Amino acid sequence: MKTIIYAGAELPPILRVMSKAYSLSDVTIIANNIHDYYFSGLKIMHETDSAILLLSKIKDGVDSYTLQGILEKFGVKTSIPTSDAKIGITLYREGKLKNNQDLVSVHRDLCKALQLKTNVIPFTNGEVEATVKTGEGEISLLEYFTAKKEFNVKKLELEGMEKIKPFDQVVKIIKDSESILITPNDPISIMPIIKNKNIQEAIENCQGHVTVICPPITKRSTLLLETLGIEPTPLGVAKTFEEHIDTFIINRNHQDLKPQIEILKMEVVATDLYETEAEYGNTIPKPIQERFQLETKAPPVITGLKKGVQKIGKILGTPEKTKEQE
Repeated sequence: MKTIIYAGAELPPILRVMSKAYSLSDVTIIANNIHDYYFSGLKIMHETDSAILLLSKIKDGVDSYTLQGILEKFGVKTSIPTSDAKIGITLYREGKLKNNQDLVSVHRDLCKALQLKTNVIPFTNGEVEATVKTGEGEISLLEYFTAKKEFNVKKLELEGMEKIKPFDQVVKIIKDSESILITPNDPISIMPIIKNKNIQEAIENCQGHVTVICPPITKRSTLLLETLGIEPTPLGVAKTFEEHIDTFIINRNHQDLKPQIEILKMEVVATDLYETEAEYGNTIPKPIQERFQLETKAPPVITGLKKGVQKIGKILGTPEKTKEQE
């Protein structure tokens, strides 16, 4: 079993590439919850639901916002665009929770209902209040990362992190993983997970290889890191992970920092990391493939031909090949 741990206001480009070009059938995705928010009394689990929608075959409602428009006519406001699909997932989840189902089981059922081969589960049901104080007032961390305008950042507050308890199932999954890939979309959103003592202990006790992809340190991330007293470089980000990591992957542009990061007792690998999915094409960098091995998906045409041959074989009475013969 392999595990991907991700966090961010947007899905990391690497995860998008993996979902399209690689098989994630033996992977569990653990999503952070720092960007959860409430809309008309409904708890939108932004990161978890974004991953589920990425992997699902849902088309209608993913990019439509009819329900949000109706609710706004009733006076309900949100500065976060909330699609019909996300509201639908939330209603499903709320209904299951009222029947006393636990949140992890609810998400397993949800993934099964959507015929996903990958389980997507949240890290905790605890809440972190992530607030960015700016010269224009206070906004949530999610609003900060998704807004089109720039802000005069004064301070970042992360309240509730020390009280969060991860689900027991999440801790067990991490401990039992043969390989773990931590891929945040920014260096701030991942903090509730990597700073959690239970998760740190689980990672430390994990026998599998633990790889972290250093996220791009944008201007917005830099401003926040500075308010936390963290050096806005891959070295500063590496220090936040302490000594529980086997491999830390950085952009080739920062390979001059490699000797300094290696002092933290982790392997450091420099490769080409991009900020958009299109720049990767359909392949993740080789150093990531070597440490987090995934099978590539067969092209649709090949898959269709294989099924066609099997169907013809059944009609003609040709025995199917065993796995050993293949």
